[in-house]
Amino acid sequence: MAAAPRMKLLIIHGWGGSYLEAAARVTDLLKVDAYWHEGLYLVPRRGSSLQRHILNEPADDRYITALRKLIIGCFMQAPPAPPDIAADADNYSRFSEDRLRRDFPSFGITVGPDTRWRRAAQLKAEAEKELEPVLAVLRELQDEAAQTEDARTEAWVREKLEALSKQAGIDSVVPLLENLREMHETGGDLDTVASAVMYAHHFQGEAKRADKPFRYGHEYRFVFLNYHESMEDFASLAPADLYIADLPIGAFPEMEANIEYLHERDVHAIRFEDHHPWTRDRQQAMQKLIDDGKLQFLDLGGPEQGTEQADEELRSAAEMIYENLIENSEDDCEAARRLRVATHGEDFVRDRTDLGILLTDLIKGGVCKVELGQILLDAMAEDNAMELLEKRGWAGLPAAWKEDIDETAEKLRENAYELTLADGKTCIVSALAAHADPGKPKLPTGKAIEFFAANFPEAQYVFYSWGSSLMVARRLDQADTTLNLGSLMPAIGGPSDGGHAGAAVCRPEANPHYPKRLLGRVRASSFGHYNRYLAARLTAEGHEVASVKNVSVAPPSLWNRGNKRLLIILSAALVLGLGMVLLFPSYRPDYVRTSNADFFPHIDTETDADAAPGDDLRVDDLERML
Repeated sequence: MAAAPRMKLLIIHGWGGSYLEAAARVTDLLKVDAYWHEGLYLVPRRGSSLQRHILNEPADDRYITALRKLIIGCFMQAPPAPPDIAADADNYSRFSEDRLRRDFPSFGITVGPDTRWRRAAQLKAEAEKELEPVLAVLRELQDEAAQTEDARTEAWVREKLEALSKQAGIDSVVPLLENLREMHETGGDLDTVASAVMYAHHFQGEAKRADKPFRYGHEYRFVFLNYHESMEDFASLAPADLYIADLPIGAFPEMEANIEYLHERDVHAIRFEDHHPWTRDRQQAMQKLIDDGKLQFLDLGGPEQGTEQADEELRSAAEMIYENLIENSEDDCEAARRLRVATHGEDFVRDRTDLGILLTDLIKGGVCKVELGQILLDAMAEDNAMELLEKRGWAGLPAAWKEDIDETAEKLRENAYELTLADGKTCIVSALAAHADPGKPKLPTGKAIEFFAANFPEAQYVFYSWGSSLMVARRLDQADTTLNLGSLMPAIGGPSDGGHAGAAVCRPEANPHYPKRLLGRVRASSFGHYNRYLAARLTAEGHEVASVKNVSVAPPSLWNRGNKRLLIILSAALVLGLGMVLLFPSYRPDYVRTSNADFFPHIDTETDADAAPGDDLRVDDLERML
């Protein structure tokens, strides 16, 4: 019996997926894992992102409505949280029943346990009936994908979905799956996507020279891993070979143990190439994997933690793969060199190219990283990435998003502080992340950094925080080296945090000094306390903070923000009222007063002009009125 082919797993950091994975998530919604606790539904965070997106989706789509019924039906059947989950509620995503009742009044979310269970069953039955045609198409798609020998690229699946929808006599399910696919997109940057593409390009060339196929979903696929997650789930894809790039070893404290775990389950780590700072003990641990035969190639091209590299030494991970596998080989080509230059410009924010800017905007805007990687790989033959992106309809997206993104960026002023060091010349702008309104494009981190650079010229650094769970630090003034962000972030966050001297991340709540009871998860109401805490951490690390200044700008009024909904309603009501008075006599004041006599005969409806002189109300009339 022939051995099963070993699939090449090319890691992209962040979360994302494909059409086929979106199809699988539709069926996953039939069994939402949730618990009830003190008016809240608690849901594991990894699964809750899609649910929250569906519940907040502004699109008026019957399939989205059916999925909402499924989710809420599963919520309403949730059992009480056991003590261990109730005690750990902060680590679950929380959905308020009161909020769901307000947002979905037509769903009939009941209060009593018995009626709640019956209503939940009704909602789920309705949803499954409404989704049955879609589920039939998705099941047929999955069957064909399992049996086909064709490439299972996103373009192939999209074409297949259109055909199957037409055969079933329903509207195309492509928009639904694209919506669900994009809801799961988060994290990642051009370097991680380009690194996966560089690997794929090299292996595609090897396969072509050996006259062997190299098909997505058969010989290779992109897989996702977010910072601080375990790699152990990749064991389900065995037998496979794992290629790892652009993943700072500091962000994966269990990486060595994960690689050993996977090796025992026939998922072999082949290459590890990274340009982030590293520590001596982690470098030695990774080298031991080489010595033990559990990792074949290691290249830590970044600086040792606490040091900086000269500008000419800086390389992105995609550049490292290009230099190690592609440069001066049969696979070297203009498209690979162009992607290399674009990635360097984006990773180090210097000499940016049009292609790099577009790709970064698309990735941060939430397009499918799997499909983007496939497009970039297809472009290697003719160096026509821009043309293929235009054909896909993606080249114009950043321009279409611009107005909404600029509007969201302005919200960054609403929670902003300036931390000035005692040297009197170093300023840090600290801001709370701005969230886009439902249905609007997300504000990419890069765009937020650009906003700070343009609007806070006095600042040399920016601390950009998503509550206490994540803080992105960037150097705005590349000539200022007062702070080495790569070594500073572990001191503000945890030992596994870090990055480059000019760009790094941390999780403030992971620091043992973090005052969780005082600050909680950090919102606008506690952001001032949060910044004073950051000032204390900086001072403890030898960077004394002389002042913490609130430079927040109050959000514009209802009118100034351009939200004219209330004005439109008031104007329409006034016009309607005047129109009724002018066009319909029964709404005129005289008629109203006269008609009141039918209901209140004790009230005199005569006008002053009609009243006879001396015709006053009698005492008994007053008594009746009172």
